[in-house]
Amino acid sequence: MDDNYDKLLWERWERHYDETRIDSKRICKDGIFDVEKFRAPHNPHILFVLKEVNKFKKGDLRMMLKEGPAFQMWHTIARWSAGLIYKLPEYDEIGKYMKESLSRVAAINLKKASGEAIADMSIINAYAYNDKKFLIEQINQIGPNIIIACGTFDILIWLLNLAINPNKMREPIYDNKLCAWVIPFVHPSRADNKKTYNDLKILTHRHSIL
Repeated sequence: MDDNYDKLLWERWERHYDETRIDSKRICKDGIFDVEKFRAPHNPHILFVLKEVNKFKKGDLRMMLKEGPAFQMWHTIARWSAGLIYKLPEYDEIGKYMKESLSRVAAINLKKASGEAIADMSIINAYAYNDKKFLIEQINQIGPNIIIACGTFDILIWLLNLAINPNKMREPIYDNKLCAWVIPFVHPSRADNKKTYNDLKILTHRHSIL
């Protein structure tokens, strides 16, 4: 996603909020943290799909995390990023890769309007429905080949029209339209660091995702 397209997307998103009587000043921007590193050859295009940001009106996650992970949640995402980029080595080996790995992924929130400490999933679902065309456009422009649904898989099912197996709702699926794996996973704020990392390792190995 080039800078000009990114600028136009957010301008359109702000107009959309104003037209639907949502305060556009509450928008927190997100996306690819470093386009050059994300698009680099052999770098897996990993997108984390989250819920909402806490009290960060008119903020930009890409700028906040430019120098590496901030807050525990982003340390967790950096850990998962390092694991996926480096083919999921043992847990004790990934610490040295975390800061650098975070700059090589993308992350978005389904609800762009800054929220509070506790996410209300009914509200997030409503925002995702209201913003559906913009979210789909943003995801398509990012072009991930691995999507980690961080407590957001149920919404991604209808948002991306995923061809799910109702009997295997917690298993990764490959979506032919997106040319991407979609992995149902926990939100990073609910992660048990080592156990959750090993869970991700098991899921990816079982389905030969990497």
